[in-house]
Amino acid sequence: MKRDTDMTGREIIIFILENQLEDKSVFDSCFESMDETAVRLGVGIATVDTWFRLGQIRGVVIGENTYILKGSVPVIHKEE
Repeated sequence: MKRDTDMTGREIIIFILENQLEDKSVFDSCFESMDETAVRLGVGIATVDTWFRLGQIRGVVIGENTYILKGSVPVIHKEE
């Protein structure tokens, strides 16, 4: 199931090109672990995982690992 915050391959490629990251490691330059995101935002890993699963923070899943787009902050959707 695609969430609003899932990044497509096309979106990742565009991000890389717009930020001149063609010759850099994608993961080092663009993504951080959920642990790193949790520390940066001052929350627990479970909170970051929940935000990702609810589509409130952008990232990708590769294998069994989830990577969050560096600098991402959760977008909390208010119920109307």
